Amino acid sequence: MKETLGNREEVALIQQHNALVREVLSKFQDGQEISTAGDSFFIAFNKPSEAVHFALVVQSRLRKLKGETKLEVQDRIGIHLGEVGIEAHASGPKFKNLHGIQIDTCSRVMSLAEAGQILMTRAVFDNARQVLKGQGNEGIGRLERLSHGPYVLKGIEEPVEICEVSEVGTKPAAPPVTSEKARRYISEDTEEVLGWRPAVEEIVPGTKWVLERKLGEGGFGEVWLGRHQTMKDRRVFKFCFRADRVRSLKREMTLFRVLKDRVGDHPNIVSLRDVYFDEPPFYIEMDFVDGSDLRVCCDQLGGAGNLPLETRLEIVAQIADALSAAHEAGVIHRDVKPANILFATAKAVSQGQGVHVKLTNFGIGQVVNAELLAGMMRLGFTQTMLASGSSSQTGTQMYMAPELLAGQPASAGSDFFPWVSCSTNSWWEICRVP
Repeated sequence: MKETLGNREEVALIQQHNALVREVLSKFQDGQEISTAGDSFFIAFNKPSEAVHFALVVQSRLRKLKGETKLEVQDRIGIHLGEVGIEAHASGPKFKNLHGIQIDTCSRVMSLAEAGQILMTRAVFDNARQVLKGQGNEGIGRLERLSHGPYVLKGIEEPVEICEVSEVGTKPAAPPVTSEKARRYISEDTEEVLGWRPAVEEIVPGTKWVLERKLGEGGFGEVWLGRHQTMKDRRVFKFCFRADRVRSLKREMTLFRVLKDRVGDHPNIVSLRDVYFDEPPFYIEMDFVDGSDLRVCCDQLGGAGNLPLETRLEIVAQIADALSAAHEAGVIHRDVKPANILFATAKAVSQGQGVHVKLTNFGIGQVVNAELLAGMMRLGFTQTMLASGSSSQTGTQMYMAPELLAGQPASAGSDFFPWVSCSTNSWWEICRVP
């Protein structure tokens, strides 16, 4: 800028830039300017989402500033969170300085960014995408959220997952380039699916489904609730972000196909509606049950013992119907637990309204013989689907039958073990009949 504008105009433009940053910061009550060094700002926020919101507003304002000046001013922004040492002002609550390895990590993340780019670590990214909606944030348009995968940063021991948030159409999002200070980390046993990530008000690529909220997560990825833009129907999406875990979704799809072929749409088993495995993001789409899972409901009621006896009996009966149908179809669930049982809201149950239970999450299920899988998949994958060909201890340990803990094959009895055990008070109270 000095060569293009000369010292005087360059200094004036930098001052205009700094004034703009401080003007935006003044609208964020929790934001504090810690220090400036040369052409950089060091700013702290109480909430990760506020830091990301601030960054988006600054970048938006800087793009508008381009039309008012002879030269575009572009910032690169890095955001990180963690425990820091605080050097406080003697005269008040304002920080004098912050210290620690987390500050160094944040600086490293910033140095990876290109002009106009906002990069952040995974924890910041997760917080922001559940809080910031896809549009309507102070003139900010629809947002794009990407994961660039883990990077090894100079001076930082563990790999750091680098993510990005930007306005759609402002500039092509690009992963950080490898340099002496950073290199892409590739694990020997996992392969990350890079690119798009779900968020509140995000549209599932290639569809008309808008995501409303995150429902949960697991080793395969994340579960989100989606709403159709036109029909207003709701569906549950299970996304997979690791290429080596897509197998889990394909397993669940296969089990749903077996159930569909042999049982049809059972009223007490969640139905599969669509799948997408062509390219990332990989997902399966299932029915949404307007309510909560059994674990959450029991917590809301202060314990399963507060459910009316009739309600408890009805829950047990409907789960029994679901498992009986699955077993007759040759499918073993292998992870029966309160969190995988969906039904009406706690308020409706407590008021004695009708109970409609659905069993979900067949992700680690198995079939009893290979004939049921004929023509569905290649032999290697078929073997992993068979109860007789696996001794995997995958599952929730406190609900696992003794034979599974011992590494033995699963059976129909393995699904009923949680009913007769007292591994947790809530499950025991549901199944116990006075």
